[in-house]
Amino acid sequence: MNEELSIHFRGPTFLKQLAVYYPDSGSHSKRSSPALTHFHRHNHQHLHDLKRKNALAERAVGDTVIATIDGRVVSWINQYAGPGASPSTAAAQPAKVQTTLATSVGSPPQKSTAPVQASSAAAGSKQLSVVDDSTGGSGRWSRQAYYNAEAGSSDGFTFLNHFGGTNGMSGTTDGGPAFGASLSYASSDGKSAARSAQVLANKMIEDDVEVVVMSNKTCDDGSCGYTRPGGVAYHGFEGDHKLFLMEFSMPATGKTGFNADMPGIWLLNAQIPLTSQYGTNPKCSCWTSGCGEFDLFEILDTGNFRCKSTLHMAPAGGSSDYFQRPEKNTIKAAVLFMGSQESAHIQVLDDSQTFDESLAGEVIDAMTKDSSGSAMSSVFRLTS
Repeated sequence: MNEELSIHFRGPTFLKQLAVYYPDSGSHSKRSSPALTHFHRHNHQHLHDLKRKNALAERAVGDTVIATIDGRVVSWINQYAGPGASPSTAAAQPAKVQTTLATSVGSPPQKSTAPVQASSAAAGSKQLSVVDDSTGGSGRWSRQAYYNAEAGSSDGFTFLNHFGGTNGMSGTTDGGPAFGASLSYASSDGKSAARSAQVLANKMIEDDVEVVVMSNKTCDDGSCGYTRPGGVAYHGFEGDHKLFLMEFSMPATGKTGFNADMPGIWLLNAQIPLTSQYGTNPKCSCWTSGCGEFDLFEILDTGNFRCKSTLHMAPAGGSSDYFQRPEKNTIKAAVLFMGSQESAHIQVLDDSQTFDESLAGEVIDAMTKDSSGSAMSSVFRLTS
């Protein structure tokens, strides 16, 4: 997940704020493009079918397994190698993803039988203040991109969707169904293509509408590698260490039908939307080879109120735990990647959290603390 990532929002979702931060190491200069002011479905044909089959990570022999069973946290060393496997061959397998997840606010701990490291505990959002120089987060982090719906402003972001080449607008359909339509500039409501970059409007992204967020640095110089000729192409968000802050709600619309009342927020390896996210030929996309998808807050069936978090890559990770869908009020959330710890953290923040131009190191450090005592966070650990 240290490669460039794109951010995806599917309605019904009301995005109020979005920001991306990097540590002040000098390696991430602020994008220099000027600030902006005021239908293709996320059908997951090649995603959700596989998700439901492969959402849970297998455990390697020798891995420590921690789980909450009937309200008690228990642990053991995994000795099961799978049917037909000998101890010697099993021991040679690499360790898999370890995930520490918590159940939603206001919900009792859920019994988890998932073969991943899982823990559940009492609710309560965190106020970020603890300092720990050993985490790698110490030192200020600077905001590289920021969107504010109420102000109608965006700096460092480009809003896209999947209507490339339709009605003479931006992007292309060259390549046919195998590739699908390329990325296009999104209209302000995300429901159609635009001729040029627009700021996402201060309104709910409607059911079954997907908006893709990239940086405002174009790929015109070829620096993104292969992209669709004639398509709209921008860089994603790269780096071993990066932070996404967002404020959003997921209103319940009561609608039915394909992808209706199924909001979602997820990250993709940017190679996927830059080449073929919804083509009919899976060989045109690196998704099936494990280049990476990270579901942050996703409703998997119509009208549900459990937001699941799942990692789809090699290895994969997930559990039966969930965040409560923010139906009526917005929540603020952080998604933090810490390469030095081989971990990714999802955390629901206190309402007082601000999206300042820079964040102190102790704010970042607190996001990497052991989250087993909170029902407001999930930790995905990649171990070798």
